[in-house]
Amino acid sequence: MYSIQFFHSQLRRIISMHQPRHASRLILATAGLALLLPPSPAAPQQPAPPDPPGALPYDLAFAMASFPWDSRWFVSPDGRFVAYGVHTPPDTTVNLDERYQPNGTPSSALGTTLYYTEIATGRTVHACPGGACWRPAWSPGGTAVAFFSDADGPPHLWVHDLAAGTSRKLSDDPVKPKLWDGDEPRWSPDGSTLYAGFAPEGRYRSPMRPPRVEAANPAGVVVLRSGSEEAAAPHDAPPPTPMEDHFAREHLVALRAVDVATGETRTLVPHDAAVAAGAARLSPSGRWLAYLSGFRAVSETSQETVMDLAVVSTSGGDPIVVVRNVPLTQGGYFNHGYSWHPTDDRLMFIEDRRMYLTDLRSGTPSFPRPLASEFGYVAATVFGFTRDGESAVLGIDIFDDRAYGDPRPRGLALVPLDGGAPATITFDSERWIYDRLLKADGRTLWQPDGSSVSVLLTERSTGEKAVVRYDPASGEARILWKARGKLGNLTSGGRHDFMLAQYEDMATPPNIYRFDGDFAARERITHIDPRLDEVEVGTSETFETTVPLHDGTLTRVKTAVLLPPGAKRGDRLPAVVTMYPGGDVTRSAADFGGGSVFTVPNLAFTSRGFAVVLCHLALGPNREAGNPVQEMVDVLLPQVYRAAELGYVDLDRLAIAGQSYGGYGTASIVTRTNVFRAAVPISGIFDLFGNYGHIDPDGDGFFQGWSEGGQARMGTHPWANVRRYLENSPYYNADRITTPVLIVHGTADMAYHDAGKLFTALRRLGKPAQLASYLDQGHVISLWRRASAVDAARRMVEFFRRHLGVAAPVS
Repeated sequence: MYSIQFFHSQLRRIISMHQPRHASRLILATAGLALLLPPSPAAPQQPAPPDPPGALPYDLAFAMASFPWDSRWFVSPDGRFVAYGVHTPPDTTVNLDERYQPNGTPSSALGTTLYYTEIATGRTVHACPGGACWRPAWSPGGTAVAFFSDADGPPHLWVHDLAAGTSRKLSDDPVKPKLWDGDEPRWSPDGSTLYAGFAPEGRYRSPMRPPRVEAANPAGVVVLRSGSEEAAAPHDAPPPTPMEDHFAREHLVALRAVDVATGETRTLVPHDAAVAAGAARLSPSGRWLAYLSGFRAVSETSQETVMDLAVVSTSGGDPIVVVRNVPLTQGGYFNHGYSWHPTDDRLMFIEDRRMYLTDLRSGTPSFPRPLASEFGYVAATVFGFTRDGESAVLGIDIFDDRAYGDPRPRGLALVPLDGGAPATITFDSERWIYDRLLKADGRTLWQPDGSSVSVLLTERSTGEKAVVRYDPASGEARILWKARGKLGNLTSGGRHDFMLAQYEDMATPPNIYRFDGDFAARERITHIDPRLDEVEVGTSETFETTVPLHDGTLTRVKTAVLLPPGAKRGDRLPAVVTMYPGGDVTRSAADFGGGSVFTVPNLAFTSRGFAVVLCHLALGPNREAGNPVQEMVDVLLPQVYRAAELGYVDLDRLAIAGQSYGGYGTASIVTRTNVFRAAVPISGIFDLFGNYGHIDPDGDGFFQGWSEGGQARMGTHPWANVRRYLENSPYYNADRITTPVLIVHGTADMAYHDAGKLFTALRRLGKPAQLASYLDQGHVISLWRRASAVDAARRMVEFFRRHLGVAAPVS
């Protein structure tokens, strides 16, 4: 998701264009919509066909309760309760596409409330005092839950007492929460103290992006320099770069200890420390806090980001640097990079893709020693210790199949901490893709029998998830559970006789389920949205296709087809093809209703008779020069033709849609093929060449790094290869588009100007196109105000119906 900027000037230009001399038509609706269409002969308005019985109501599509994407849940130490947040999207006029609200609450937390449920009985207690509540953390004795809440204005640290059934604010000092989990409050082993990141004094107290750049001089001027002019600048301390400013604003905190009885706070790491604090974890003894710093960009032309790791004594003293330049992983930003030992103050961390261990039990960190260096580079996302604490677990034989710098392991090594010979486990990488270790808590493997290792894997050919248990001694593997479903937030709170997980599948809404030690039995613990029980859902099927890749090799990729209720292979349905270039969206087939690939629930289309085809769009590495448009077409079209050959879809009634980079992909693909009858690019970027130099007044140039070292895959600047920029920009190839296009974009999105440019090109060329501009809305439709989101979904459905034909009801 982009950092969002407002483009009111763009909106004013749209409105000013509505003059009689223009043949375009402008329609303003209650959804805050400005709709531009090229001239067309007058035609009688046809009433929209009625929705079939059981269609997902548009309002419910954007109001379904779910577990927050940015949080985990926690099991009480005695295994009796699970504490968790439930998010119900609020129907509000505030801008949810802003990362933070003015009071400092993450926008993703709005609409989130806090519960805890007794696992054995299902008895559920609401613990939120009001406002938004998130990031629960159990006390060591299981008698209280700490959490963040903005019930009293800014986010504060609160504690809920189970016996009294009441919640109280612990301190008047505001905390500064992160957008992602890993910053939850930490309890001392005796339960007397909580540790959390508080809002610092000074310019970075609020995490919200300022509405505009403010010049720090009477002239109101912001001066940017480069080259020799930068060297000749006044010798004052250089101001932070826009990216440094952004990272500090969102992540810089003061780490403090809070007395649970009195609420008094004590600063451990001030905001101006040599290694500034981001998010922390407590050592088993409670003597040390380890913390990751805020993010730091490697360079202006790279989207690689690193952090530093430091430790500080909880009794006071200066922080001690453990390692610099810890890589930021794409998932679990604050949950990877290092791990405390389960029972003593030893710290495992990664440096230069190798694993090390340092010992702090003596009161100072020991010189780090490598762990099993014979295995070479290890995975930056695999950290853990065995149940007995005698061995560390490393991910080995790594490979990067996602081009995002988070290599997956093809095996595991159990490395004895006493220097003994490691045991290894090898996955059948022809069949399986590694997802994650099953862990009892953040540090410890889940080992019901005390020795086996359980791993969540994905089957390549089917996309099904499987829990596979390996015997390290023999190497034998046993599948405990396998299904086309989704398992997330796996934890048991340190216990080894059961496992809790968020489970959902195409027909099953998300809830917390309890699995036994062998995954043989499953019991639902929560019921967060009973409304979804009545929603009729179809099925999903998958197939494989051989496609050419960027380097000339051939590979097989998986495609998923979401079918309407009652539909089957052979029905040759009208269909919406969707993708995210460089990603595998077929995994959404495991989500309830098929997920929301382009930020509108796919169920909004399947419940109205359309099939939805989820394609795996493998591209070359995103840090290298490529030709993404040609790569997209090469990989996509064989999957589309195969879906038609198998009888899932009607080749004469296909549409394509995508959001963000998928919006770019949608517009790009229809410049190279005419197979689609309709195209809906949402929140896309369409002019790589023109966007490269787009900066804010403070010099922030997101598109430079995105173009050279990110998703755009240009590999260099435009002056080194202008042809690559032009050939991969839909705007400069608009004359090749014959497919009717509905461009959907919020005017507050940072790339809204590109929507206007693409529409202008299509209009000037006399192409069939619409531009639906949603006023003051951002990048993600599901975060728009309800009326705008509903209008966008309905508008897409009607656009598909008009160009693909109304889907016949399935008996």
